[in-house]
Amino acid sequence: MSSMTRKLSIVTTLYRSMDTIDEFIQRALAAGEAVSDDIEIVIVDDGSPDGSVNIVRNWVERDARISLLCLSRNFGHHKAMLAGLEHAQGDLIFLIDSDLEEPPELLSEMAQVLRGKAVDCLYGLQERRKGGRMERISGHLFYWLFSALSEVRIPQNVSTMRLMTRRYVSALLKFRDKNPVFVPLSILVGYPQASFPFVKASSSDTTYSLGRRIALTALAITTFSAKPLILMLCFSLMMAFLGIVYGGFVVVRALTGPVQDGWASLMAVVVFFFSLNAVFTGLMGLYVKQILEEVKDRPRSIIQDIYSKRNSSES
Repeated sequence: MSSMTRKLSIVTTLYRSMDTIDEFIQRALAAGEAVSDDIEIVIVDDGSPDGSVNIVRNWVERDARISLLCLSRNFGHHKAMLAGLEHAQGDLIFLIDSDLEEPPELLSEMAQVLRGKAVDCLYGLQERRKGGRMERISGHLFYWLFSALSEVRIPQNVSTMRLMTRRYVSALLKFRDKNPVFVPLSILVGYPQASFPFVKASSSDTTYSLGRRIALTALAITTFSAKPLILMLCFSLMMAFLGIVYGGFVVVRALTGPVQDGWASLMAVVVFFFSLNAVFTGLMGLYVKQILEEVKDRPRSIIQDIYSKRNSSES
């Protein structure tokens, strides 16, 4: 089957995308037409509070190749991307953000590389990390922490943009994590994968605040690694051993000589161990929360409306 006859799906999400979505659709359609004569664009509205949805609905009325999935509320970027992949019908699936920081025109070159390297997933890799100092520092800190604590190795500065085969996406969607972290999941799928270096623009403020980055880091580590629990156990055993040694020293000192007052040092030790216990308890609480989310078996996202002229249905 030639590249010009394989069905292509372009999947993206909406969140505060009013300034870029119109240009994105124009450029994505042009990029898709250069790769395949049978394309669709699947756009997922992740509870965007601006007028992005109205712009896309106007496009849906004019072009049957465009579908709009409106989630019932904001579920988060990663869940919205997976919802879009679940509705993509293409033999090739191009996942990309709609903020135009990742140029849709790279699709044609990526399709050639995908065929040349015979891989199932070609993911974008930033040649240099974009953004301000805080964004770059928090990004490097995330990759350092995740690499140190997780069994899954993810490429540094990997981006959302990726071109995937149907069998790869079908395997990816078999993961039913209730709180998915997309990139580590995409690595766990396996299949031949390769990187595609590119320069990412910095055209808009990131929607990932420092708080959301910290929450994502905690979620990624507790979802994909048990190393923190092992480190806690090792540290606790070491502290217990040192406590036994120190306790023996105190007993010997009390039996062989006068006991000196040590209120300050005693309180310092008590505060230290209480603080340590609070940190360990909080970390274990994160793991318990992940277990709770999984056993409740709630849906990852809920689709409220689907707008598509191709299916001649609007729900």
